Amino acid sequence: MLTARPVDVEREVDVADPGPRPRRRPGLEPLAGVAGPAVAVTLALVLVRAVVGGRPPAGEDVMAHLIRADFALPHLVAHLRPDGWFPRLVLGQQEFLFNGPGLTWLVGAVRILTLGTLSTTGALKVVCVASVAALPPAVAFLARSYGLTRPAAGLAAVLSLLVSSPYGPGVQGLFRVGLVPNQVGAVLFCLALGAIVRTLDGPGRSGRSGPAGGSRWRRPGWPGLAAVAGAGLLVTHLISALILAVFVALTVAARAVAGRASWRGLGRLAAVAGGTSGLAAFWLVPLVAHRDLHGVYTGWDTPALATRLADVVTGRVLFPTGLGALVVAGWLYQVIRVAPGRRVLRPFSGPRTTHMGVSGPENRGRAALVWVLVPAAYLPVAYAGLHLLGPGDVTLQLPNRGLGYVGLMAVFAVAAPAAALAGRFGRAGHVTALLLAGVAVLAFAPGRNAPGQLPEPKPQLPAAAGALRELVPPGARFATQRDFPDEIGRTGIMHPETWLARVSGRNSLNGFNLEAVSTPDAALEPETLQGDDPSSSADRLARFGVTHVVVTDDPVAVRLAHSARFRPVWQASPITILAVEPGDGAPPPASLVGSPAPLSAFLLEARPEHFGVEVHGDHDARVSVAIAWSPKWHARLDGRGSSLRRAPDGLIEADVPAGDHQLHLDYRSDSWDRLGLGLTLLTLFAQLMSRIFSRTA
Repeated sequence: MLTARPVDVEREVDVADPGPRPRRRPGLEPLAGVAGPAVAVTLALVLVRAVVGGRPPAGEDVMAHLIRADFALPHLVAHLRPDGWFPRLVLGQQEFLFNGPGLTWLVGAVRILTLGTLSTTGALKVVCVASVAALPPAVAFLARSYGLTRPAAGLAAVLSLLVSSPYGPGVQGLFRVGLVPNQVGAVLFCLALGAIVRTLDGPGRSGRSGPAGGSRWRRPGWPGLAAVAGAGLLVTHLISALILAVFVALTVAARAVAGRASWRGLGRLAAVAGGTSGLAAFWLVPLVAHRDLHGVYTGWDTPALATRLADVVTGRVLFPTGLGALVVAGWLYQVIRVAPGRRVLRPFSGPRTTHMGVSGPENRGRAALVWVLVPAAYLPVAYAGLHLLGPGDVTLQLPNRGLGYVGLMAVFAVAAPAAALAGRFGRAGHVTALLLAGVAVLAFAPGRNAPGQLPEPKPQLPAAAGALRELVPPGARFATQRDFPDEIGRTGIMHPETWLARVSGRNSLNGFNLEAVSTPDAALEPETLQGDDPSSSADRLARFGVTHVVVTDDPVAVRLAHSARFRPVWQASPITILAVEPGDGAPPPASLVGSPAPLSAFLLEARPEHFGVEVHGDHDARVSVAIAWSPKWHARLDGRGSSLRRAPDGLIEADVPAGDHQLHLDYRSDSWDRLGLGLTLLTLFAQLMSRIFSRTA
């Protein structure tokens, strides 16, 4: 809780000498602060060296990220559009409605900086490598923000490479699962949280050792950095932004426990939150306005809290064996340090005055209490939220996705005492500590063998992609049978469906990240091919505009071929491509039109945000269009405005009278898009004016 203090905590300077201080060598601390991040960046590049090559980086989701970037860069980014309709997967979706444009913008920026010499694949690979290399310096910045000395922060940067979560930041999540936005978001997370902590400290926070009040609050720009990094995190990885909110709340609570909270700090925090929301409003406003287009949660199971903690401490997840126990020991040591009557170990190279504007061993101990309580409390709080609020898109992800961030901050508990001990031996001690940490990273880093490139598929798969390019009409779709994990042995890669979609250049019914898809049932339809009645499967696939099916298992292909609704058109065992035949009286699937009444339909136009079809029926009919419904789709029937509605399965439906008619659909931005973009521009203008007036004041 907030405590009233007789002296302004933001300007309090305690110059009382707590006792004799050990000798310090001039320039030792700054050198140690630079050496740690430099060593960590070098080690990070060594860990990811296997990524170099001509193929995409390894990771289950990598091909899906490339499909999104392949479409967005020429169709949206090149035209300075913040968002638009993405037709490449499932039944289409607003591309950045739930998954922000941050990663795509980074890939585009790399291509621009290299004058287009790098392909989209090469640019994504640069982003992956850069995000791994940039995380340790960001961790060092975060450590300094919480009051660790420069040597301790540098050591924390190296130790952060021993943190790897299969659900978030680290080489396991990046190169096995393909969590590229999460890895990029981890860098922004550390920058935003560190800047927020410095903003809470208020005036006098210079980020350097020495007397408080040595610089004006606005000069370092911590509120601005916090807002920019927070907005970047929102549009890059939303769940990490929600985790950041929990970490900020825990930081405020821990500061209150340590007697470091102030109303002014909370006021500055509110201003940062407003600036963050304003900068990201172009994306945030449509997200909130169109929550009804959200899909279904697909993620990892969440084990019991006791099981998760046991896995962490014993080295089965997050840390190598032994590091979890050292973290717990370090936390206990820091708590004991601040116990009444205890003598506090003074680091050899520690600053006399801390970043918090107060000095002395007791104050440094209270500062340490904050960075101990925050990561230690996160998992219990996340599990409590899951228990109290029940399973949900957010509550299910916080315990898993937040685990990596807990690990990044938990290494402070090892770095701080290790740096203090090493400091007693001067520069040689710091060098030795960094060398030992570096050796530990190379020898024990979890997932150190994960970085690499996507494996080469079996020869049949590239041949199938070429066949799909010829067989599937533009605007129509194909579907790929799913048979995980057996499909890996038959095709040579994981997720052959996204590989085929990217290489063939044709739209796929198979989905990616079903949380962001408004028609998840359609995305799951290919997974039922081997079990459902072939005729029923063909009816549903035709309704979804699927003209061809890719089967990776010979027995399933034989079973489907026995039905009159599936016709084999290409085969290179074990891969078979079958054409989907329409039902009696139904239009061909390539028209993307379906109806319970007999009619004929011919596709006139199938561009990403424009669709046209000619329909003929003897009676009035309710027709469906194999495009996911959105309020941004607008219809014209024979040149006149017409109404649309959302079908029970999420498709677009319209009423077409008897006779010959032309139905055209156009996708346009709405008032929510304009409101969000206006708020972002207004926030940018306000921040620009604030900077101008602050410089001239």
